[in-house]
Amino acid sequence: MPVQTLLGAANGRTGREVLRALVAQGQDVRALVRQGAQSQALLALGATDCAIGDLQDAASLRAAAKGCDTVIYIGPPMHADEVAMATSFYDAAKQAGCEHFVYYSVLHPVCRDIRHHRLKLEVEEIIVNGPLPFTIVQPARYMQHLEPLLPAIRATGVHAMPFSTEVRFNVVDLADVAAAAAMVVTEPRWRYGTYELAGPEALSQTDMAATLTRVLGRRVEAQPLPLATMRERAAKAGASADRVEQMALMNEHYDQHGMLGNPLVLELLLGRAPTGFAQYAARVAGVPTRPP
Repeated sequence: MPVQTLLGAANGRTGREVLRALVAQGQDVRALVRQGAQSQALLALGATDCAIGDLQDAASLRAAAKGCDTVIYIGPPMHADEVAMATSFYDAAKQAGCEHFVYYSVLHPVCRDIRHHRLKLEVEEIIVNGPLPFTIVQPARYMQHLEPLLPAIRATGVHAMPFSTEVRFNVVDLADVAAAAAMVVTEPRWRYGTYELAGPEALSQTDMAATLTRVLGRRVEAQPLPLATMRERAAKAGASADRVEQMALMNEHYDQHGMLGNPLVLELLLGRAPTGFAQYAARVAGVPTRPP
């Protein structure tokens, strides 16, 4: 029989992708949403039902968790109340008698100069010391950073990010991360593990620009975007002052260190090689993969 799984923060980009992956594995998923108007789209993606709740309203989380065997918590990105919200979700899972708590963390939460990494590390400690069987997944930076940039890259030939063009990242395809998250839900043998989900290549922005040159069939150049420009654009797009500040701190860290990880755990979970950046870029650009 399918497992009744509560998916927290189901309506975000990550939540929707994880929902698709769980449904593909035959899971019976209850999607947690903040507003009833969001339910229809998630039901269309295959959610069995939706629960209305707020991550800062413990009573609504307890109601949503009732009858669920597994809870997956995906917190809103860079939120200052990550620890309190995750703890409320964890307490709701305990009170509901859930048998498995899956926490969506971040690659290298020990990088404590980045606030949301530090807060996720605190949550990991709470979960590891708690009574529920758990699994923690730690995804790297997504390849999906490319998608909002693609029209401008095609128009200008510039791939600009707010950090050095030479620091490297094991960027990962969100679809692979979601498939791995679904795997740890459906197979009990993965419980009590903490899994680093990194892509197969250590790439700089210069490397990615070279790949995009091949994939798009036009020259693409990597350029560093000034942090001041990033701040201005993020604020104009509606990001809060706190979110803008945390983005700046993260990118300052990236500028110095990048963010490398090992892809072998993701390969083990998927049972195949993780998606490479060229394959991903060709997919989102709608073009055949070009040889290197």
